[in-house]
Amino acid sequence: MKHRRSIDLVASHEAVATDRETLASLPQWYVLHARCPACQRQAMLDRRELAYHYGKNLILARIGIRLICKSCGNRRTNQLLIGKLPRD
Repeated sequence: MKHRRSIDLVASHEAVATDRETLASLPQWYVLHARCPACQRQAMLDRRELAYHYGKNLILARIGIRLICKSCGNRRTNQLLIGKLPRD
């Protein structure tokens, strides 16, 4: 699946272990997006802001349960999407 900015949101061959990876250990060329299943809104997450508020050792699997949709206010089943930026 591709984001509207042509960022590949699903890793094709290189999977990220969200239960072990933290914000600090995730390489810089990965971006974080959030998706609300209720209203289908997608938004890019700022890694530095997340690290500032929750700590850089926050496990990626724990981010999804903390997300709140700014459009509809949904707090349940929000999804964290990890995308890989194209590298030259």
